[in-house]
Amino acid sequence: MAGAFLAFTAVMALAGGIGVVSALVGDLPSPEDLARDPLAQSTKIYDRTGGELLYQFEEERREIVKFGDIPQLLVAATISAEDKSFWSNPGVDILGIARAALADVTGAETGQGGASTITQQLVKQRIVGNENSITRKLREAILAIEVTQTYSKQEILELYFNHIYYGNQAYGVKAAAQAYFGKTDLATLTLPEAALLAGLPQSPSILDPTRQENLDRAKARRAYVLDRMVEDGVATEQQARAAHEQAITTVGPPIAKIKAAHFVFQVRTQLAKILGGDESAVTRGGFKVTTTLDWNRQQIAERQVRDWVQSLHSRNVWNASLVSMDPRTGRVLAYVGSVDYQNRDDPRVQGQFDVAGLGMRQPGSAFKVFTYATALKKGATAATTVVDARTDFGGKATPGDWGKPDAQGRNPNCVYCPENADLQYHGPVTMRQAIRESRNVPAVKFLAEYAGVEDTIRTARELGITTPINADNVGLSLTLGAQVVRLIDMTNAFGTIANRGVHVGPTFITKVEDPRGRVVWEHQDYEQKRVLDEGIAWIMTDILKDTTNPGRSSIFGSWTAIGRPAALKTGTTDNYRDVYAVGYTPQLVTGVWMGNANSLPMSDRDFSSAMGPGQLWRDYMREALADQPVLDWERPASVLSAKVVSAPGAFGGYGSGNVVPSALSPFSSDEWFLRGTEPRRADDLYTQACGKVALRVLDQEAAWQKYADLWVKEANEGKQSYGRYTWSVIGSAGCVQPTATPAPTLPPGTTFPPGFNFPAVPSPTPRPAPVITPNPPPGSTPRPQ
Repeated sequence: MAGAFLAFTAVMALAGGIGVVSALVGDLPSPEDLARDPLAQSTKIYDRTGGELLYQFEEERREIVKFGDIPQLLVAATISAEDKSFWSNPGVDILGIARAALADVTGAETGQGGASTITQQLVKQRIVGNENSITRKLREAILAIEVTQTYSKQEILELYFNHIYYGNQAYGVKAAAQAYFGKTDLATLTLPEAALLAGLPQSPSILDPTRQENLDRAKARRAYVLDRMVEDGVATEQQARAAHEQAITTVGPPIAKIKAAHFVFQVRTQLAKILGGDESAVTRGGFKVTTTLDWNRQQIAERQVRDWVQSLHSRNVWNASLVSMDPRTGRVLAYVGSVDYQNRDDPRVQGQFDVAGLGMRQPGSAFKVFTYATALKKGATAATTVVDARTDFGGKATPGDWGKPDAQGRNPNCVYCPENADLQYHGPVTMRQAIRESRNVPAVKFLAEYAGVEDTIRTARELGITTPINADNVGLSLTLGAQVVRLIDMTNAFGTIANRGVHVGPTFITKVEDPRGRVVWEHQDYEQKRVLDEGIAWIMTDILKDTTNPGRSSIFGSWTAIGRPAALKTGTTDNYRDVYAVGYTPQLVTGVWMGNANSLPMSDRDFSSAMGPGQLWRDYMREALADQPVLDWERPASVLSAKVVSAPGAFGGYGSGNVVPSALSPFSSDEWFLRGTEPRRADDLYTQACGKVALRVLDQEAAWQKYADLWVKEANEGKQSYGRYTWSVIGSAGCVQPTATPAPTLPPGTTFPPGFNFPAVPSPTPRPAPVITPNPPPGSTPRPQ
């Protein structure tokens, strides 16, 4: 106390001599401020195991350490280097202050430093600031004395070791030990290492030992510290001599490496929301964030994306993204926002732009799933049949006189005339066949007659699509993927179907801990909401499983089979600007986009969504699931099987979808239905007419019948058969008019669902005419696959 009083008196006398007593004391911060505001600490982002550091967000790279964890060797080295009287002084060195003041007043060089004590250095950086003036130095001295009276010497040292800057973005001694020596345990520091660290705060930039030009200065400063340690009796001459002889070896300047970059930035966005929207809390809070990332699957994803994009350069494919999630929990397991995060220069890549989470891209035919799921909700079944015939949904075009598209790709004779990708039209097809072959015209008919635009948008939102959709802007082109969406949303939406109709939102974080290890947030009781009937989800999945089954789909199955039950839908947009593949197993859902960041079209030569994203999806899923059990979806009790008139093989077409085959029905296959929706109508579309077995083709809407009749005419002329059938077809004006059909002669072995009674043939239930919306703006109508 006596020493503190004398020091304070000397300081105040000097202050009075220059007439600033009131200015110095009147607005001084409180010494309690030294420890009141928490130090900025690095927030560290880990993978789901907590063992792989992905990145750390920080204003100042710092990790707090307790005084008891700081080795005495480092304490002794620091005191010898910076303040040999630390344990006994009142917080200031009076002679040093006088010399500094004199130098400021006279402009003379004293040849000696300002003799700032450890306490003064702490006050300067933590409270007072770096202004170079007599006033600042006097305020610093007064506060240093007050701090000494407020805190113990050990507390002051702890604050110093955690706060002081050591260079190379390292704040605090623990960050410095890691930056220079790669050591996280301070107890492992050697004498030369401790001496080097102790000397750095004097001038961290010019003493930086990681820079070759600074090595001599760093070695001289280390030698100075070692000599002072010998003088102070905390090191022997022999120890110091051995330390002098050791070369300075560092791990090099720390490089802020980032792993899974786009995923990490999604983590930052979610973390800020968890912390109440406070961005500064992310960079200052010192949180430990355990994420959902499966580091092994992330490496698989990055490699597969890179390899497949490289292999497709010849088809002008330069970028891709991938999102992989657990559909049961919404946890994102792998996330690739672009093929190369470091590639900033190539406009086709724009690597730092996150296509997966931020890119608004057309999904093509992958969007059809929402139409078909809505149609199932509104009474259609997997066996419901529409006619795949070239159709103008505005009714303007005369069949056979379609005209040629103009420069913008619009057909002057048509209001809305979508094309099938293969430019083939296969007549009566069931929903399953239409999905399996990704046919465009049937998709539009299911949207117009069964699903409806508004209800399909509602289904998409419920399943996980977050982008706003204006029904008036997209019209019937909605089902072909004219609406832009985010890949992560599409992946999440398909995951809802995989999860038996229960939606779980995506998350990038599983747990957040504060610097004391307390859990402040955990992804545990996450929201689960049923948005789709379990039976409908199961039937939708069963249909999409055909796409990965070579025995069911000759178009896609050989490209996308992964050796286990899996569902998949692909999509290709207009001019091949975007290609999509989204598919799932019970435990993993993955979405893939391919294209170019600048929307440059890919080559349409020998290229398809199955070849590009389909095969990338296949290879990733095979590898990512290699150590996982083979699972399938358990069929709900609400779903039953019935035999319907439908082509059972890889090709669709030429089926009625009715439940009872007749003696004239050329084929039948099993189909799944929600209990109570199985068709009760006997097959009456195959009949004896025109001298042979004929298929009667009736479209569902009168406005479309003339286009179906044209298909009939061309089919009988051999233009629409594609080598797939030999019987005749008859339309509304054919050689035989539809009549009531008597009970057919059933083939041997025909079975019926439990409780089935053969009914009279009912009249078709009339449906309201569809609302037709003209084409969307030029260039927005996608092509399928």
